[in-house]
Amino acid sequence: MKQALKQYMEERFMFEFDSDITEDTDLFKAGILDSFGYISLMAHIEEAYGVPLGDEILGNVMVSLSGIVGFVDAARLRAAGSR
Repeated sequence: MKQALKQYMEERFMFEFDSDITEDTDLFKAGILDSFGYISLMAHIEEAYGVPLGDEILGNVMVSLSGIVGFVDAARLRAAGSR
């Protein structure tokens, strides 16, 4: 999932993860994401990974690839545990 999301972000936002923009880089501070891009990214995550973000996203602004992947993994585990 991490690699697919990384590729999606590079293609969608036209940048490459490298030594300057790493998986832990704050993508807002780096100028990669703005509010519209973030909303688009969250919609993609909901659709592609089946993670309902709902109100949970309000208290969890994810700014890096690592943060997003961690959030999605945790949400998937919670969803699997509730079945």
